[in-house]
Formats: sequence, C-alpha cells, structure tokens
Amino acid sequence: MRLEQFTIKAQESVLAAQREAEVRHHQQVEPEHLLWVLISQADGLVPPLLQRLEVDLERLKRRLDAELKKIPEIGGPAAANVYVSFILKRAFDQARLEAEKLKDEFIST
Repeated sequence: MRLEQFTIKAQESVLAAQREAEVRHHQQVEPEHLLWVLISQADGLVPPLLQRLEVDLERLKRRLDAELKKIPEIGGPAAANVYVSFILKRAFDQARLEAEKLKDEFIST
C-alpha cells in the first residue's frame, strides 16, 4: 500500500483509522476502523452518501462499535506495532484496480 496513491482526504482517513486502532489497543487496522473513521467525518463524502441510501448512521455506528469491541486488545511493546490487516490491504488493492478502471490516478474515500 502506497499512501501517495490516495487523495489527501483518503490519506487522512487511513492515518485516522490507524490512530483509532492504536487508541483501541488493536494490533491491526481493519476495515471496521476505516469505516468508523469514514462515517464519523462530518465533512466527508461517506455520511451524506449513506444518508441518501437511507442508512441509519447512529445504528450503524453502534453496531460497528460493538464489532470493534470484539477485536482482541494488545498491550506491551507489541502495541506500538500497528499494521494494516490482510483484509484491509485486499480492499485497498481492489480500490486501486477500480480507480485504474475509471482512469483515475488516485484512490478516494
């Protein structure tokens, strides 16, 4: 994963997802961390899109928080080494392929 392939907003979101994983004492950044960040961005693209699809954002946040709480917490020196999970990396790879199909240089949120 190369962050320079992402738009500035997407880069900020990925870094915020990493911070979210760290705050929750998770060793991996999972898609759930990124989704948490994306739906929490008041000025982002995702909340209005989900609202147009009539998604109950508060309900989604509650369910997502419950899922995040299921992820095992780590402590000690290992807690300093947060990395992108295989599943999230695969999602980023797919996003890159979709961007290429659309002839877009960057991956957006």
